[in-house]
Amino acid sequence: MGFSLAGLIGGSVGQAANGVASAINQFVETPEEKKAAEVLLMKVQQEPDKWQAEINKIEAGHSKVFISGWRPAIGWICAFALGWGWILAPILAFLFPEKKIPAIELGEAISLVMAMLGMGALRSFEKKSGIARS
Repeated sequence: MGFSLAGLIGGSVGQAANGVASAINQFVETPEEKKAAEVLLMKVQQEPDKWQAEINKIEAGHSKVFISGWRPAIGWICAFALGWGWILAPILAFLFPEKKIPAIELGEAISLVMAMLGMGALRSFEKKSGIARS
């Protein structure tokens, strides 16, 4: 998850919420504050995808490329791997049969690309179908 809140605490947004809850408990003093903290925690735990999307927006808008650019970097790395494996390596192997051209295992890259593109396609399908949650 890169430099996300969940990554800092370790795991999903739900796990991050539990970490935040334990930190909040150290500072909550009155019963009213405790009730408000519990309500907020329940909201975060019920909608982890929404909160992760908010974290993603914050990361994407960050001024440092190491925070905002990790998703595009993964995309470019996968594009290079697929381009090498399917286009460049076969052409080089044809042009220079006496040379040993390095091969890249494409299974992991394909899985990652499918996950990255599949999430976008699912979201587009939800929007087109009118079942998307704002």
